[in-house]
Amino acid sequence: MINVSVANNNTIESVIPDKFMPSFISKYIADIPDKISQVILNKMSDGSEVYLTSMKNVYLLTSHGISAMKKDAVKSAHFKKGVPHGSICLEFKDGTMWNPKNILAGRAFDFVQDTKPRDINVAGYDHTVRGEFPQLLDPDHAEEVDKLRKWMQDGHISHYQYDDANPVLPKAGK
Repeated sequence: MINVSVANNNTIESVIPDKFMPSFISKYIADIPDKISQVILNKMSDGSEVYLTSMKNVYLLTSHGISAMKKDAVKSAHFKKGVPHGSICLEFKDGTMWNPKNILAGRAFDFVQDTKPRDINVAGYDHTVRGEFPQLLDPDHAEEVDKLRKWMQDGHISHYQYDDANPVLPKAGK
């Protein structure tokens, strides 16, 4: 089994060129307990910042230390411009903003995609004309299909409406 710290070092070294590699990285990388997935390097006039993402967290490494935030705390994430001199904007629910404006290494768009909040899709039902009833084909909608079946069993919708909403189910004689 590979050491997380070694894997993180390899990930960072593969993204940030040696000429831009900040000296503080080696000091803080051992303090990150989970495997890193995205890395971006932001150059500022007074030094560098390295932004990292893992499965559940977003990290900001500077020469002063590490800041960690949960991905659940991200309110919005926006891609503005790609590398070189890239820019992104992360806003957290507590009002904190991380806004690197001179990204020299890494994939800014992928970083934003990895950090942006994800909403769980909920299927909606409307009672339209027969044959135009919304169809639930996605396996992620299993919970909604179960609710719909319960509605049919309780007499709120007809068997025909239930069948129209579930065209995947085999229907003998149709």
